[in-house]
Amino acid sequence: MVEPLKFENGKPHFPLLASDPAFPTFLSPNSHFQNDINKHDTRLCIFSGTANPALAQEIACYMGLELGKIKIKRFADGEIYVQLQESVKGCDLFLVQPTCPPANENLMELLIMIDWII
Repeated sequence: MVEPLKFENGKPHFPLLASDPAFPTFLSPNSHFQNDINKHDTRLCIFSGTANPALAQEIACYMGLELGKIKIKRFADGEIYVQLQESVKGCDLFLVQPTCPPANENLMELLIMIDWII
């Protein structure tokens, strides 16, 4: 069993307001600094190929995200069609596509997904 935390001198003090005298001046709220943070803020997108969608879904759930919308079709002659169905501009993008057997088809699907992004 885990013992509850005991504070000898009361609860720890964390300054939350800039008016608090214990709040360092270099950490005072600055709108210019906040704008810089928001400007460089990026989203994280995870897309899955057809090789192992359960793995991609597990990764997305672990990260607290939803899988990105992607359309993957195979034509009758075996060619692969890939289309991302959402904007990925400014995103950090991850493609989940293992190269398990059939390795040729899964690798080609991954390469076509990468080509579509670039």
